[in-house]
Amino acid sequence: MLQFYFLSIMLNLIAGMILVYGTDFSKIKRHEENDVPETVKNKGNSLKNMFENNALFGDRIFRLILGILTMFVGLMKLLSVVHDDVPVVGDLIPALAGLSGGFCLLVEYYCENASTELKLPGIIGKLFVDDRKYIGWFCITAAVLHFAFPDALLL
Repeated sequence: MLQFYFLSIMLNLIAGMILVYGTDFSKIKRHEENDVPETVKNKGNSLKNMFENNALFGDRIFRLILGILTMFVGLMKLLSVVHDDVPVVGDLIPALAGLSGGFCLLVEYYCENASTELKLPGIIGKLFVDDRKYIGWFCITAAVLHFAFPDALLL
């Protein structure tokens, strides 16, 4: 369906921009728990400032809803087919980007709102919390390629 095509591009792009340029709330909570002062913000990067100081992109509930919607659209991209495309494989990269980007946002929300100290398994903590910028770049790349090459296999 074309609606999921559009939603996939839009949500992957927004989720990727938040993961790359937005504030990582789970790291801020870890710094507060360990009494480590927050690092000085980079004033030279306008995209970083826009995503850190924006009331919409910095809102925790917005990120929760964005994570849920991004994961849902990623799942629907695996299940639905746009016109005469190959099932499952036809939109594999945008679907994986949506699932991983949405999962990063959900893990961040869960880590931030957990009442006790949360110990994530090694690979989940490393990939989806510490290295979330790489998943953000993957989401942005998938969105741009999905928009630029609509009929390509895997995109």
